[in-house]
Amino acid sequence: MKTIAVIGGTGMLGAPVARQLQQQGYTVRIINRDSAKAKKMLGDNFQYAEADIFDPERLKIALQGCQGIHINLTGNSAQSYFKNHVTGTENIISAVKGSQIKLISMISTASAYPENDFRHDTKYKLQAEQLLKDSGIAYLVFLPSWFMETLALFEQNGKIVQIGKSSQKIHWQSAAEYAEIVAQAYADKEQYNRRITIFGPQGLTMTQALQNYAQHHNLKMQSMSIFMAKFFAWITRDQDLRDAADLLQYYERVGEKTVADTVRTQTDLQQWLLQ
Repeated sequence: MKTIAVIGGTGMLGAPVARQLQQQGYTVRIINRDSAKAKKMLGDNFQYAEADIFDPERLKIALQGCQGIHINLTGNSAQSYFKNHVTGTENIISAVKGSQIKLISMISTASAYPENDFRHDTKYKLQAEQLLKDSGIAYLVFLPSWFMETLALFEQNGKIVQIGKSSQKIHWQSAAEYAEIVAQAYADKEQYNRRITIFGPQGLTMTQALQNYAQHHNLKMQSMSIFMAKFFAWITRDQDLRDAADLLQYYERVGEKTVADTVRTQTDLQQWLLQ
């Protein structure tokens, strides 16, 4: 495998994967709607192709010459999750029919199990996963727990805002180590056609992780109930906040699911904060 396309390669979790694959010797092609913007962010060490996952013809052209595809898509509502995960994956698979694609991978979530599909994100990620399994192309599905990089998203107006209750232990991991695991799996055909669950080395509740982050950055903590977060999101029409509150409420209910072959990263939160 020489050339790997990364769809969603400029995001918080897609960019580290793109960089790690490139460092391991692959030619990495960034597929997005604005190549100039992507190149400004990632630099000259990548190929760039402009395409929209909802434009099958442009997508087909953009993926020509690739042997692998890593999908890093997200959303913030039932509609966007379905569109990006399900319709997007359908279009990607359709675009590479009869091509030289040998492997398609996607990022999912550690909660992606049928018993947890009452949240739209999980439900549609499971459907996207099934599409990959039914495609006849080798696949990889990565199920990471929470990323330390997301802690910065809780900072608002110089404070760390915790939303909702927090009792579930979360095995926090860094995006860099996640990217290493993705790249290692690409290089090992024995890893193909499986789900890979990825946890960090240390279990901390959301409260504990946010407190550590706040202390390190000399920030004050503030709490907000799920109800108030959703109410404020409704008033301000902030769909990202509404989705975040729903995700936190959901995760407090379902937590993580440890499996026998869970892969563990090495860096804990304190070590990551000191980097």
